[in-house]
Amino acid sequence: MRLERRLAWRNVWRNPRRTGLTLAATVFAVFLVVVFVAMGAGVHEKMIEDSVRIHSGHLQVSGEGYLEDRTLEQSVPFDARLDRAIRETEGVVGVAPRLVAFGLLSKGSATKGVALFGVDPEREPSVSTLPERLVRGQFLPAGATRPIVLAERLARSLGADVGDEILLYSVAYTLENAYDLFEVSGIIALPEPELDRTLAVIGLADAQAFFVYGDRVSEVAILASDADRIPAIHADLASALGSVAATPVEVHPWNEVMPELEQFIFIDDAGMYIMLVILVVVVAFGILNTILMSVLERTRELGVMLALGLPPSSIFRVVYLESMILAAVGLAVGLALALPVVLWFQGHPIPITGDAGNATAAFGFEPVVTFKLKPLNPLGSALTIFGVAALAALYPAIKASRARPVDALRSL
Repeated sequence: MRLERRLAWRNVWRNPRRTGLTLAATVFAVFLVVVFVAMGAGVHEKMIEDSVRIHSGHLQVSGEGYLEDRTLEQSVPFDARLDRAIRETEGVVGVAPRLVAFGLLSKGSATKGVALFGVDPEREPSVSTLPERLVRGQFLPAGATRPIVLAERLARSLGADVGDEILLYSVAYTLENAYDLFEVSGIIALPEPELDRTLAVIGLADAQAFFVYGDRVSEVAILASDADRIPAIHADLASALGSVAATPVEVHPWNEVMPELEQFIFIDDAGMYIMLVILVVVVAFGILNTILMSVLERTRELGVMLALGLPPSSIFRVVYLESMILAAVGLAVGLALALPVVLWFQGHPIPITGDAGNATAAFGFEPVVTFKLKPLNPLGSALTIFGVAALAALYPAIKASRARPVDALRSL
């Protein structure tokens, strides 16, 4: 076996130019695969974080059928036992009860339909970034009488600003007309245009009184310590809340609350992986071509080795080892180049400017390209490319092992 390794190593460098080109193709493929997979993971994680931190949280507790109907009929009895059970679940770092409803806001002659969030001003910052998006005024200040926070485009369409009084009109849980005056305490800017045109935020206590809702809420948004822990937290919550809640409740991860985002990420991943598969196939053909040409050029040498008594299995191993050496060196160099680049960009996201940045913001996402290096990324990429190289090397190795001494004589 030692002789076979020496022969394989010598043969790899017999034609430095061809070997160099094959190694360059392998290095380039490994580099692109690792970088693109890390970029895809980072961008998608940022999309999820931006979305869940505006509205849903990583998980959501709601009444039965709430996702289908989204009415006040599907409620969650948010009492101390339920609150404690959620907060004590391992991996939960934020809990925010909310009352979600619809209504009309009116100021002067302007009237707009709104999505109304009743939130707890003290708990909401632990789950969402709504308070951080304040551009004017205050976010539901303590002690204020019926404060309301408007999204920027909604405020502009109503002609309202901080300090103005506006009329909120809707239908209460008791099916009676509900209306009251609220004072604009702040204006928030949201990245998603549709939400920025329709969102109004009031205090949870004010919302429960306005809709005659008692201590019930529409949903409880939950923030996880890590997105990767969502399945485990989901299972723990579903088990714990079944025996604690006064009425049946459901626990939904973000992808059930926002299925359109999950579909977008799936389609984006599919396009990226198709491109990477094409790249890996090109590398496989490069290795196949290099080793096959090497075999065809060494017909005389292989025939002499067989005539001297070297068994065909040894010829197979020599040629196959050549392929594995090329793949291993290419993988090592590719990973050595890709990992520092990914780690640097992980700490320094790339801002998206111009029309592309505006288009990204229009979808409700922060216009930056982020990277996330997961352990399975370099490991999976390396194993995939190495496996493809191992398959590509089979044909040249088999062809070499079937050479005949008489072919060497004919080549003289």
